Amino acid sequence: MTERSYPADQAEAGLRLFLAWFGPHYARSTSVDDAASDGTTLRGTVVVGRRWALRTTVLNTFGPDATVAWEAGRAALERRLDAAGRAVAVWVPRGAGFPTEEPGLSEVAAAIDAARKLDDGRLEFCRPVRLYLRRVATTGSVVTALGGLAGHWAQFTNRVPGTFQLNSNELFRLPSSEEARQELVERIVMASQQPEVDESITIEAQDCWTANDLGGGGSCVLGTPAPENDEWSASLRRNLRRLLKAANEAGAGEQADARALVVIGPATYAEDEKLSWALRGMDPSLYAGYDILAVIADGVVKPVLLPGRSVLPWDAPLR
Repeated sequence: MTERSYPADQAEAGLRLFLAWFGPHYARSTSVDDAASDGTTLRGTVVVGRRWALRTTVLNTFGPDATVAWEAGRAALERRLDAAGRAVAVWVPRGAGFPTEEPGLSEVAAAIDAARKLDDGRLEFCRPVRLYLRRVATTGSVVTALGGLAGHWAQFTNRVPGTFQLNSNELFRLPSSEEARQELVERIVMASQQPEVDESITIEAQDCWTANDLGGGGSCVLGTPAPENDEWSASLRRNLRRLLKAANEAGAGEQADARALVVIGPATYAEDEKLSWALRGMDPSLYAGYDILAVIADGVVKPVLLPGRSVLPWDAPLR
């Protein structure tokens, strides 16, 4: 693997996350024989069970939205986490920012130290944020929201005494716990009982992001400063098609026991990722030469294409 540098290579982090899923899934040991990355595309050979060669390509779709300031911020946070001995992959929700100077960097590091482990193995760490609720009319019973709670306005319908505006622009990602989400809704409903009109009420909340414990090798921040918009899905397909064509040309004629394609990209919640949708919507001949196809978003490895049992050489009965 390449020597440690900042900001970290997101494609390299994608390979490490893929191997953390691959080894336990197939109950095989793995090691990286060689890997070369330009930050956008990584190509390398993974030795499976000390016997078989899995030629692996990792495509990084974060690149087009990156800015100089964003990359500098990534580098600052990664250095701080490495200094604390934390080798983690931090998944930044779409459009979210994070501290790039002290004491904010240390506050993020402390939040990761206090992270709780989710059932799927990811880490969830939370930072305090504020919501602002304002009643704009005494009629109606509805809350219109901006920010992270924009899609949850229906939960307040017929539960609040009037028409309210909720500013949740500091909140990008809700906690995974349904109990914690419902508790926040109840606190907002309770706050709406205040009689004032045109006066904002401040509500404390938690912005909860995910991370993966990489076990070593340094940390990596993965995300994009650009919020999702109507044109983003189309640009994702164009970028992914271009990366696939280039990867296929570079790998033409290579010999291996099997081939894997891994695509990493942004998503505030793993269940809302668009990578698998984009792959299924394009010409399948672009990835027909791969035996395994997986996407990684919000810290979750999602297999899109897996052959049946006893098809891959390390999975077939030994003769």
